[in-house]
Amino acid sequence: MPNLTPLPFDERAQVSRAAPPPPPGAAADQEEVAVVGERTFAQRDAECRKRAIDLEAETPRKRGRGAAAALEERVVSARSVCTAAVDKRAWELAQPALQEYMAEKIDEATLKQRKAEAREKATAEHAQLTELERASAEYTEAVSARTKAEAAEDAAEAKLEVVLRGLERGQPGPSGVKAE
Repeated sequence: MPNLTPLPFDERAQVSRAAPPPPPGAAADQEEVAVVGERTFAQRDAECRKRAIDLEAETPRKRGRGAAAALEERVVSARSVCTAAVDKRAWELAQPALQEYMAEKIDEATLKQRKAEAREKATAEHAQLTELERASAEYTEAVSARTKAEAAEDAAEAKLEVVLRGLERGQPGPSGVKAE
């Protein structure tokens, strides 16, 4: 058993950078390993990042439900702000018709018609609401088209898988073993 006595406090162990002696019975003419190249940490890091997957990034096709819900919430909020402005303008436009109704110059049916016309005109005058509705409709249409395209892609992939399985059945695989 080796002697494991601790070193005195002020004495330090000696470390040698020389290669250890060859084990007994080893050939003296063994080849040494030669370093032919070296990569820096930055080079190794760059190489690893080339094949890395960014889990934080959202691709347009893989947009999550949370992002879609947040976008829809923003649209509803913007509509609410625009609707308040449209309501205010419709009220201003309907005032003369309301005064005529109260003075019994027009009947209730005419008042309802003028009220609807005032709302329609106020909505048409509000450019931001018109632009919001157009952009929202385009987005909804694009989402619908993407959903249909994804369904078509899934169906085509399933059909291709069936065809490939049929062709591959009984054929030797890469290892030379036949699939059954």
